[in-house]
Amino acid sequence: MKIKSIFLDGRIVKAREELMDSLLPGVLQGQGVFETMRVYNGTIFSLAKHFDRLFRGLKLLKIPSPYSKKQWQKYLYQTIKVNSLKEARIRLAVWREKGKLRIAIVCQDFKDSLIRKDQMSLRAIISSVRRKKTQYSNIKSMDYLCFRQAFKEAKEQGFDEAILLNNRKEIVEGSRTNIFYIKKGILYTPAVKCGCLNGITRQIVLQCAHRLGIPNKVVTAHTQKLIRCDEAFVTNALIGVVPLTAVGDRLIGHGKAGLLTKKIMNAYNANVHSACPA
Repeated sequence: MKIKSIFLDGRIVKAREELMDSLLPGVLQGQGVFETMRVYNGTIFSLAKHFDRLFRGLKLLKIPSPYSKKQWQKYLYQTIKVNSLKEARIRLAVWREKGKLRIAIVCQDFKDSLIRKDQMSLRAIISSVRRKKTQYSNIKSMDYLCFRQAFKEAKEQGFDEAILLNNRKEIVEGSRTNIFYIKKGILYTPAVKCGCLNGITRQIVLQCAHRLGIPNKVVTAHTQKLIRCDEAFVTNALIGVVPLTAVGDRLIGHGKAGLLTKKIMNAYNANVHSACPA
C-alpha cells in the first residue's frame, strides 16, 4: 500500500516506512486511543460513532482532545484528499508520549488483508493469548500488544484470525474483530462484560438482525458453542461482515457462508451504500 502523506502533530508530512511502522497500535509507546475507519466512495462510514468512542476514550484517559469534532473531520478528509483515495482505510490516533500530546492520521488504499481471496471468508485459531478485562476494554486503547501477539500467532499457523478468551476461558473477541455465531436460527455474540470491545460494526449488525427479525442474544460462551454452531462470522469497520468458516481443524457448518449470515451481510452492505453513495 503506497502512502504519500500523513497528518502528524498538526501538519501534513511525507510518509516513510520506518515512520509508518512506529505509528502502529501496539508499537506506539504511550497512553492513548485510536480509531480505524473505512472510506467508501470518498466518505468515512459511521464517522459520528467513531468520534463518540474517540472522545469517550480520551475522557476516560483524561487526555484533552486537541481538536473539536469539526476540526478532526477537516483533517481526516484533508489526509484522504492528499493521498487521492476514494476507497481507503484511515486511522486516527491520539496519545501521550514523554509528557507530550501526539496526533497521527494515516490513510492508505484499502486492502482486505484479513479476507481469504479464494473464499471471501476467514479461518481462525483459538489463541493462547488471554484477553483480560480492564476499564479500558471498551475503548480503542493503545494497549494493543496482546492483539498483535495473537494475530501473529494465527498467521504463523497459516490462519487468518485469532480468537481470544478471557481468564475464565470465555470467548471475548478476535484479534481484530468481534465474533458472532448462529445456532438454530438465533444469533449470538459475546457480552461486553466478557471483556470485548462493543465494536461499531457489532452494534450495526445487531440493529440489522433486529430489523430482519433474527432473534439475537449477548451471552457468555465457551469454545464448544462456537465450533458446534450452524454459522459464524466476524465483523470490524474495515471488512464489514465476513463468514468464519473454520476454527482450527473444525469446519463451521458446511464450511461456507450460511443463509442468515448472507442476509446480515446484505443488510450491512445496504446500510453502507445508503450512507456512502457512489
